[in-house]
Amino acid sequence: MKWRRLAALLGKEFMFGSKSFMFIFAVVMPVVVSLFISLLAGTLFAGKPRLGLADLGSSSLPGRLSELSYLVSRAYDTPEQLRGEVERGALDMGIVLPAGFDAALQRGETTDLELYLWGESLLKHRTQLGVTLVREMVALAGRQIPVETATILLGDKANIPWDVRLFPLVVIMAIALGGMMVPATSLVDEKQKRTLQALTTTPASLGEVLLAKGAAGALISLVMGSVILAINSAFGAHAGLLLLILGLSAVFAATLGVIMGLWMKDITTLFTAFKSIGILLYAPAFIYLFPQLPQWVARIFPTYYMIGPIVNMSVHSATWPDVAGDVYILCALIVLAIGAAALVVRRRGVLAEGRA
Repeated sequence: MKWRRLAALLGKEFMFGSKSFMFIFAVVMPVVVSLFISLLAGTLFAGKPRLGLADLGSSSLPGRLSELSYLVSRAYDTPEQLRGEVERGALDMGIVLPAGFDAALQRGETTDLELYLWGESLLKHRTQLGVTLVREMVALAGRQIPVETATILLGDKANIPWDVRLFPLVVIMAIALGGMMVPATSLVDEKQKRTLQALTTTPASLGEVLLAKGAAGALISLVMGSVILAINSAFGAHAGLLLLILGLSAVFAATLGVIMGLWMKDITTLFTAFKSIGILLYAPAFIYLFPQLPQWVARIFPTYYMIGPIVNMSVHSATWPDVAGDVYILCALIVLAIGAAALVVRRRGVLAEGRA
């Protein structure tokens, strides 16, 4: 295999493939859907986190919080009024400060706080408010403080914001459209135009042609997946590991795309097949839409291992030990897919089919 020849074939894929409808669709569609969901869910232009406080004494904490420019702090007369505002979503978080709160902090006494959370508040707002509260209370006490917080989640406790529920669907769309459909349509188009045979009469081998098409799909998939993660601010604390897993998912999708391109005779058959397997392809993302369903069911589908580790790291702050098993299964699926692609080449006689 000549790397210079492979680079030339890859350049050809981007030069001519970028003019095709599927290439443009694979690039534009995931971004449009992600931006639409963010706009619809209110996270695209999400404002500052909103905090409410009901002070039953004369704490200086509300005054300290009101001076911070990156959050909105409001005072309420009674805990009941505060709770009502959190329940209707006017506040992301509400805190009831007991009488003598400041003095208890400074004496190092155990202090109880009652904290309300709106069920649909953004995770980043909860995190920002929580960190801010801890920092301000430590500064107020002048020492590490023995505060015990009782958190009360208001509304549906199983409620997951819709932008979070739809995130796996957008991720798998970005991976599948670029990784699967771009190389598949390119390969079928080459067969229909009978240019695949012409390519292999040059020094390039069939393996190099297929590798170039798969690499083009994997690169598009990786780039678009990264764009979706960036739009949703979902890289988290382990961006390097997340990109590695995204790259493996892109390779798996591209290999499946090459198999589909080898197997299908024309574009119509290809699109029919893609629509037929769509429910299997997107099944893990659909299951995630409904938290009431047993989430283990998603693991039955191979495409779960393309998005499962990514979603767990982005949304649930999972680390390598949490996703290692799924990543190993993904690597095994890649090996099986590559073997299946080689078998299809031998069984189908793709070059002979292209001459027919």
